[in-house]
Amino acid sequence: MKKRMKKICSLAIVLIMTSSSLSSAADDNTIKKDETVYVNLSSAGEVKKIIVSDKIHSDVEGQKVVDSSSLTDIKNVKGEEKPSIDGENIIWELEGNDLFYQGNTDKEIPVEIKVNYYLDGNKIEPSELPGKSGKVKIELETVNKEKHQTVINGETKDIYTPFMVASVVILPEDIFSNVKVNSGRILTEGNNQIITYVSVPGLSELISEDATDINIPEKLVIEADAEEFELGPIMSVATCELPKINEQGDLGSISEMIDSANELESASRKLRDGTKILSNGQTELADNLVKFRAGVVDLDKGSTVLFNGISKLDSGIGSAYEGATKVANGIRLFVDSTGEFGIGAKAFGAGATSFAEKAGEFANGATMLSSGLGKLTSSTKELETGAKTLTNGTDKLIAGEKQITTGITASLKGVQSLIKAVKQQDPKNPMLATLKQIEAGLKAVEDGSNNMTNELNNFKKGQQKLTVGLGKLGQGTDTIKETADLLQAGSKGLVNGADKLSQSAAQLDTGAKKIAGGSKELVTGSQGVSEGLGKLSEGSKSIIAGKVKLEKGNKGLLSAANQLVDGGNRLKDGAKELNVNMNRFHQEGIKELSSVITEKTESLDELLLVKDELIKLADEYNSFTGIGKDMEGSVKFIMKTEEIKKAKEVVATTETEKNKKKKGFINWIKGLFGK
Repeated sequence: MKKRMKKICSLAIVLIMTSSSLSSAADDNTIKKDETVYVNLSSAGEVKKIIVSDKIHSDVEGQKVVDSSSLTDIKNVKGEEKPSIDGENIIWELEGNDLFYQGNTDKEIPVEIKVNYYLDGNKIEPSELPGKSGKVKIELETVNKEKHQTVINGETKDIYTPFMVASVVILPEDIFSNVKVNSGRILTEGNNQIITYVSVPGLSELISEDATDINIPEKLVIEADAEEFELGPIMSVATCELPKINEQGDLGSISEMIDSANELESASRKLRDGTKILSNGQTELADNLVKFRAGVVDLDKGSTVLFNGISKLDSGIGSAYEGATKVANGIRLFVDSTGEFGIGAKAFGAGATSFAEKAGEFANGATMLSSGLGKLTSSTKELETGAKTLTNGTDKLIAGEKQITTGITASLKGVQSLIKAVKQQDPKNPMLATLKQIEAGLKAVEDGSNNMTNELNNFKKGQQKLTVGLGKLGQGTDTIKETADLLQAGSKGLVNGADKLSQSAAQLDTGAKKIAGGSKELVTGSQGVSEGLGKLSEGSKSIIAGKVKLEKGNKGLLSAANQLVDGGNRLKDGAKELNVNMNRFHQEGIKELSSVITEKTESLDELLLVKDELIKLADEYNSFTGIGKDMEGSVKFIMKTEEIKKAKEVVATTETEKNKKKKGFINWIKGLFGK
């Protein structure tokens, strides 16, 4: 997080420091003054000597230039022009376009260099270090002394002219090893380790005290193991001249960055919530997939039970179909029998009616017999006449009795057929009780009729013997009279029974008609049941034929369900892990970043608020010793510390070595910044 904040702060620093302190392009006759201040320092950084070199350039040759400077011992180092000095005004008559001059000053430089040395944890004077070995620490500190007070948003603030200081320390590898720095970079060139360090002294004071995550070091700390310590000059260059970039665009980029951080946190929060919903939904899906698989297993088991049941059903349907066919055939036979039963019932009814009629006649005959027997004792002639009448009545009775017997026999057969048919249809049919009563009554009537027939036959025989036994009639008159009376009484019961028999025969005929009508519907229904069972049997066979396909489909479905459950569990675990990591990323990453950016926005805003003042100070600091009116200027400071060397024997220096020295590091620095 600190690294992110450093990047933000660095961006703000770049915005501040890279805003141009140069003026816009000038007219053709603009005069420019570039000033280079060479500062010789002690090994600890104290100023020992300052030499200032100025270059004046005019686009017009031979122009008169009015310069201003506080230098002493001014001399032209590359031409023959002589200055005219008027106070601090220096007037030059240029021969060409450029003029180079130098001078001395004791003015305090705006940037101070401090160097402290430590050996094995103890501070040590530079003069005591040469030839020493041990753990060495070198502290290089830059101090901005160009402080100004300004009012920003109603508050007085201390700000510094924005000097950027670049320092170079060269450590030979044969002396220094295990080199570490707190800032800057370490470069390797040949046998040397070159440490470069850039600082902006005074900038850290513009950052609020609570901005602890912002670290802008104004001190370079070098730690190394030294063997016979020696150190060459430490070179530093300070300048306010900074390249120009599009400041408005970069200011906008910071604002956009802050807005983007807020948007990023919002999006991260939504993503975190979304992954939580996804995890919960995936867990629910995985649980339901397990239930789905259990349902598939139950389906497979249920289908097995179903097919076993369908197989039994098919077997039962076959048996039911056969039984229904037999029932239908039996019902047809029953219907046919009900037709015969109807005919018999009708004949029985007719016979019963005739029997009733004959029974009446029989009763009348019995009455007449009784009356005749009563008169028998009065008149033999009347007896003979009555005998003849009796004989005739007896013949009629015998004939009627035969018809009655025939009708009763037919009725009894019809009733017995009806009972048999009803039993086959429904053994518990309540009609059976009535039919059995009728059957019992008919049997009784038949027995009585047979007895009556026998009696009538016997009576007829008696009549036949009557003629023979007329002589004996007188003797048996009393007995016959009693018998006639009994016959008369029995004939009355016969009449009543005949009436009841006639009524029962009518009811039997009506029931036979209803049975015939219902039996037709029963035939139709039984045929429908039989046909339906046949189709049901065909359907069950089709279902059984699909059993193999269903079993195969169930196995495939169960395999797919297992794969779904496995995949669902993996998705559940992945979604849960995604949610955990997304929540951690949101809490520990995005949210913290957004929080830090939000907390430090005020510090960045303060930097942005003083930016214009810093640009103004940089533009105004265009000379160290002075500059003429209407001149453009720039200034840089090149500072060099004394080397720390072991004492060596003095050797004469040749001209060639002097030339080599001129091509050394300081001249390389001068080349970087121009002469």
